[in-house]
This record gives sequence, C-alpha cells and structure tokens, in this order.
Amino acid sequence: MDELAIIINCKANNAQGAQDYLIAFQEAEIPYQLYEIPPAQLAATVRNCKAKHSLLLVGGGDGTIRTAAQECIHSSTVLGVVALGTVNHFAKELALPVRPAELVAAIKKRRTTTIDLAEVNGQVFVNNSSVGFYPKFAQHRDFYTKKYNKWLSYIPGFIQSLKKHPVFSLHIKSIGLDLKLHTSFVMISNNVYSYEFPVSIKRNSFNESLLGLYYFKHGKLGLIKLFRTLFKNMENFEVNQSSDPIEIHFTTPQTIMISVDGDTIKTDTPLVYKCLPQSLTILTSPS
Repeated sequence: MDELAIIINCKANNAQGAQDYLIAFQEAEIPYQLYEIPPAQLAATVRNCKAKHSLLLVGGGDGTIRTAAQECIHSSTVLGVVALGTVNHFAKELALPVRPAELVAAIKKRRTTTIDLAEVNGQVFVNNSSVGFYPKFAQHRDFYTKKYNKWLSYIPGFIQSLKKHPVFSLHIKSIGLDLKLHTSFVMISNNVYSYEFPVSIKRNSFNESLLGLYYFKHGKLGLIKLFRTLFKNMENFEVNQSSDPIEIHFTTPQTIMISVDGDTIKTDTPLVYKCLPQSLTILTSPS
C-alpha cells in the first residue's frame, strides 16, 4: 500500500481526536506521513503533499476541508476527510467514513466519488457562502472562541450579530433571474438544500451542478423575524436555484466581508458565484 499523507489542522476544535485515527492506522499497518500544522500553513502543505501522495487525509472542520479542496480541485488527488471540526456538515451530509475503523476500511478499499464544488470570485467552497448577517456572526463567534468553548461562543456571537449587522441594497442576476433586494441575508450553496420542520437542513445530492440561492426579501434580520421564518411561515424567505453563474452587484463597488464554509474572507464586489461540476474526488465509505 502506498504511503498516504495525513494533514491535521492543529487548531481544529477536536484536533486531539486525531490520535485515535493514528492508532487505528498503525494497528492496520497503513503507512502514512503525518503533518500537524496551523491553518496558515494548510494550503502550502496540501500543495506540497499532492506531488508525493495520491491520497491525502485532511483533519479539521469544514473550513479546513474547503482550503484543501481549493488545492485539490480538478486533479487526480483523492481527498479523505478526518472529521475534527465542531459540526462537520460536509462529512455528515455525504455520509463519509468518520470513525477510525470506518476510515481504515475506506482506505483499504479506496472507493471514491467525484462531487461538485462552487466558487465565489475564485474562492472554492464545499457547503455555502453568505453575505450580511452570517459573516458578522462568524466574526463575533471567532472573537468569543478566544474566551470560551467554541459551542458556547455561538451564544454571545449570535446575540451581538442580531444587535448589529449590515444591510445591503443588492442586484442579483443570472439567466432567468433578476432580483433587487434590500436585505441582511443572502446565501449561495453548492447544490441545493432541502428544509424540513423544525430545523432539518441538508442536501440530497452533490452532483446536480446547481447553485442554491436563499435570501430574506427585505430588511434587517431580528430574533422575532427569524423565529417566524423557521417555525411559522416562509413569506419573507425565498429559495431559488440556478445552473448558471449568479452575480451579486452592490450599489457601489466595495470590498466586503463574506463567509465561505463558516470562515470569513474579504473580497471585492461584484460577487460572481459559479458551480464547478465534478471537480473534486473524495474518499467514501466502502459499502
């Protein structure tokens, strides 16, 4: 068996859990080269490992996987996920092998699948990207994470974001789509989420070559408005989809903060979202 690379984000919320996987690989006599690195070195490490290893196991949350996907896109490199984040949406929705024994079996069988990715202004994402409320929440969450457990940081982060977050006048354009909004929440997803009461949100496919579009029709997001949307009616919330690129234009060109898979980045407007069909090969469960 060829040696694989294991790249662990040492700042991931559950980074200490990597040890269980390493023990399982040693017991299964799976050869590997270990890289335990901070987030700032992740992209370069993945890039270097691609030249030496056909399979990369990357440990961290969805933001870590997004960074690795950016480097592995449109290549023969197989990306495996060691789910060490807080929520691990990507691994859960794809039903990827997450326990050590499951990952050992997957490595030995080497069963793979190819999935879609999406991008905004050249930045790849595996789940979604947002404008408005969520980037502000992510900033507050990351600030409070320095003081509290990451789960606990969600509470003050959410409260502070509800108090103050940006509202934008936007023009959203695509083929067959022309919207003008004054809103605090727009999200674009890699393929389309389904919603089931009370709060079950997931994608049934990563291979439909679609962008999902979700937005509040108007105004600032508040707790009562959010509660009504989730539990009573969806009148102020719209869902759309497109197989074509989606452009988001602002009243004046500017540099704004957006979120990509839970992380925040700065980028210039307009925002141009594209689907990248069949662009990433990932390691899946053998059954």
